Amino acid sequence: MHSELDQLTTDFQQYFKVEHAIVINIVPKDGPLPDEATFLAAIPEPFLLAGNIGQLNLNALRSLQRLGELAEELANYLQQQAKKLDLLLHYVLQQQDTVAHRFFTKSYGGAGLSFASESPFTPLQVVEVKLFLAENAGAVYCYGQILSCEPADNGYLVNVVFQQIREEDRELLVRASLQQQARQLKLKAEQR
Repeated sequence: MHSELDQLTTDFQQYFKVEHAIVINIVPKDGPLPDEATFLAAIPEPFLLAGNIGQLNLNALRSLQRLGELAEELANYLQQQAKKLDLLLHYVLQQQDTVAHRFFTKSYGGAGLSFASESPFTPLQVVEVKLFLAENAGAVYCYGQILSCEPADNGYLVNVVFQQIREEDRELLVRASLQQQARQLKLKAEQR
């Protein structure tokens, strides 16, 4: 058990984390982590759609960079269309948020997240995780394991390590955490 927790600790520290509250759903699961095929089959369609749209937007904008001067106007138009889709997708993703399993992160990044809970979780427990990234109009579905659950203000601080996650979703979380850090730094600079 100690070697499993040591490995989770190493995994948890692999990526940068930003302190920021986003909506998450955490659902405890019985048994071990599912295999890759079972995990991929369990991903709700709106989460797959969110990932695909985000990737398509990035690819389209990269292609336009090769067109030169006229590409800027076309890129602006496409970004406006993408924003419309993002708003619609954000609405669809909100339907995946279950109030009974809702928590708010204390911090998150590419390796995992921390959140406050009124009830304890067990280390190494498998959990289904849904993250809703409002600023990025995206969402991530993955499985994690509880790294730790420590007493904190009016409850517990729980650390979760992502164990089953699509690579493009990990990249989305890395980008989202870095963008959030940039927003926080800009805000601090403006307050000086």
